Amino acid sequence: MELIELQNMWKQYDDKLSETTRLNKEILKRLLQSKPERRLNWIKLKAGFNLVLPIVAIGLVLIPNIKFRNEIDFYAGILLFGIVYILFYYWAMRYYMLINKIDYTDSITSIRKKVKQLEKYKIKISRLGYILIPFGILGIFLMANFPIFSKHSILPLSLIILVFLGSVYYTFKYDVFEQFRKIDMELDEIEQLEKK
Repeated sequence: MELIELQNMWKQYDDKLSETTRLNKEILKRLLQSKPERRLNWIKLKAGFNLVLPIVAIGLVLIPNIKFRNEIDFYAGILLFGIVYILFYYWAMRYYMLINKIDYTDSITSIRKKVKQLEKYKIKISRLGYILIPFGILGIFLMANFPIFSKHSILPLSLIILVFLGSVYYTFKYDVFEQFRKIDMELDEIEQLEKK
């Protein structure tokens, strides 16, 4: 009888230990999951800000400072800027919708797949955006009747080009790739925990 009691007690302790281990693993998994969730929430917040900022910029900065002229360069400027603006806004909306599709209750593999899809889309729209930005700026210059080829425009144009090149470097060196690399590493940690 003592042997059976000892076996039952041993089994109870073993069950408690395995339950405690399972709970600890679950707690650790939730802690590890909170890191990529916070990063993705920050990306989502920035994407939402990118949906609001263009509307505010147009309404507060561009429209009050542009004087209507019945000239071809004014209409060409509106067309150039309008096309670039609409494309950027469309891409920002799609990016925001892709972020919203990420469900943290899904499996890590599913989350990783959606994050990779998000990263590819971000790289694509960043590249296309930097190709189109000069046309949007040219459209603003045409609308504002800014003298592009004069002595007085050399300094502002040089500054715009330097800021543009710095932005390209920062975006592709640190912002896009580094941000998604960190999320990928954090998802790796969660996957390794699940395999144990």
